[in-house]
Amino acid sequence: MLTDPYIQQLVHLRRRLTPEKSTILNHANNCDAIFPNGVIERIKSHSPISELPIDMATWMSDRQIEVHTKRKGNKKYDAVLSGQFIEATLSFRERFEQIHNETKQDGYIVIDLPLSVNGGWFAYQPNLFIELAKQNNYSITYFKAMDHAGQFPIVIDSSKQLTSTAIKEYLYKYNDTTTMRLNITMKKTNTDPFTFEESNE
Repeated sequence: MLTDPYIQQLVHLRRRLTPEKSTILNHANNCDAIFPNGVIERIKSHSPISELPIDMATWMSDRQIEVHTKRKGNKKYDAVLSGQFIEATLSFRERFEQIHNETKQDGYIVIDLPLSVNGGWFAYQPNLFIELAKQNNYSITYFKAMDHAGQFPIVIDSSKQLTSTAIKEYLYKYNDTTTMRLNITMKKTNTDPFTFEESNE
């Protein structure tokens, strides 16, 4: 779902990817869907573009970045967009490992997930991704929480575990947190196998 927070995150990603050489694997169910007018206007408000972004492939082709919806063999990509692939599953660890394996060294893992009430199985918390990054030596390049409208973006400090008190202090500007999203972009800095074990700390 292309909420305003996710649009802002993808604009950030487009600036980091090398034009004419980069490839994206998009796990979103609606990757090929035509963008509604409201989405097109929000994209244009965040990113000057030379071609009308009628769908994901057209939007990225503005910088000559290729978007794929299925992995070809063991190919690795410069960015993997998780889409609903890890939002609507009980197998979070296994699916995240797949995303890790689909991403090149120095490639980006792009995550947009619910922080609170949603139609999936889970509401995700910032500390989960802080720990994932720590165990896999990912560099977190983008870490924000916002509601669907993109109001009052919260930049999350990924250098430390967050307490409940700290999270409440982050959310004080919101009257309603039911539509909050977490947007995390992590850079895979090595070719090590994926790991994610329960922390003893």
